[in-house]
Amino acid sequence: MKKLSIILFIVLLLAAAAGGLPYWFGMQAESAYEAMIAEMTANGDITVTNKNFQRGWLESTADTTFTITGTPVTVTSLDRIQHGPLPLDEPLELTPVLARVKSQMSIGLPGGVLKLPPISGRTTFYLAGNSQSRIEMAGAKTATADGAAIEWKGLTGTIDTSADFKSSKGELSGPALIITAKDGVTSFNRITIGFDQQKSPSGFDIGTANFGVDKLVIDSAKLNAGIDGLRVASTTQEAGGNLNSTLNFNFREVRAGADKQGPGQMTVQVRKLDVATLVKFRKQMRDLKKQNMPPEQANMMMLGKTLELLGELAKKAPEVEITKMSFKTADGEVTGKAKFVLDGSQLDVAGNPMLMLKALSGEGEVKLPDSLIAMLAGSDVRRDLDNLKASGKLTEAEIAKLTPKRVAMITQQAIKELPQYKDSVVSRLKLVPDGPNYKIVASLKSGQLLVNDQPLQMQ
Repeated sequence: MKKLSIILFIVLLLAAAAGGLPYWFGMQAESAYEAMIAEMTANGDITVTNKNFQRGWLESTADTTFTITGTPVTVTSLDRIQHGPLPLDEPLELTPVLARVKSQMSIGLPGGVLKLPPISGRTTFYLAGNSQSRIEMAGAKTATADGAAIEWKGLTGTIDTSADFKSSKGELSGPALIITAKDGVTSFNRITIGFDQQKSPSGFDIGTANFGVDKLVIDSAKLNAGIDGLRVASTTQEAGGNLNSTLNFNFREVRAGADKQGPGQMTVQVRKLDVATLVKFRKQMRDLKKQNMPPEQANMMMLGKTLELLGELAKKAPEVEITKMSFKTADGEVTGKAKFVLDGSQLDVAGNPMLMLKALSGEGEVKLPDSLIAMLAGSDVRRDLDNLKASGKLTEAEIAKLTPKRVAMITQQAIKELPQYKDSVVSRLKLVPDGPNYKIVASLKSGQLLVNDQPLQMQ
């Protein structure tokens, strides 16, 4: 009988422990919720205007409203939190976790300009504190005040976050965004967003981010154009008290009517941005937003602070360099590079913004193949033929003979036998010979813009 009592006591003790586990996990979930709120609002860009956490035994609920500082934009999140270690939600999973959260977020925009559908999410907080969220936004249609129609095909994606909420990575994608206005349709097809970022010691987001659109199409009475495979990617690092960033722009093809060109790419590097100065400027901007000034006054204050920022940054001579530029056409490849430095180390740029132009120096060049110059000259030949037809100097029989094939032959012959056409293009673009091709070199020195070492004459 005594042994039976001991066994019963142990069973009751284990049952009590098992029953208390969800409550303990609920306490941990609330701690994680508070830590997440603290991290989101630490930089001052987001403020909490409403927060209500109700902790139960097996589940908790949270109702939180965020406001983007200095704007009327709000985000309201309603969360149902199932406590671990084995949340009793659907579908039931047997892997122990800290909590599982079902969320619905609503975005409030001012003036009812655009009503966005809610975002639903399912987040799993693992025992180590890290989490993974799967989010989804339904498609929606809406109309604007000027009669345009906006159709959004929805959004899906995943986001992984570390236990301290200081690093995250994710991928989001949307099938399409279609804007139909009176003068035509603009569509963005297969939109993608990706990021893998961490908080630097100074609080800036560093790491990688990218944005892509598989097809961007503009179809109107005045313009039929598009870009395929557009992608913008960035990498940001903090080292030695500086922020350094690299931006990459790429596209597979660009179209204008029946004309197709590409691919193209450009790489831009921004180096030696002083972190201490940026931290100070960030705080000043946040303080200005909190003051709720009239827009005109706020804009003037921001302009003044921005000029001060440039002056302070100039002390470390930051650089902007286009390390690679390439654009392939049917008539050849256009390449280029450039580098500019804002060197205010010997000038009081912060005290006198007029010295900014003097502190800025650099050089850039663009190279054009001879075949592209010939193509541009061909446009001049065809223009002269059109003017000749319109002048009345040709008979109807002569005009009838100017078929597209005949015009192409005349154009090719004129470019070959009349060098003035190519010379006109070279002169107009201020090009200089570069082997069998051409180039243009522009430089900025002591506030003066030079083209091929000659001062630019403004006409």
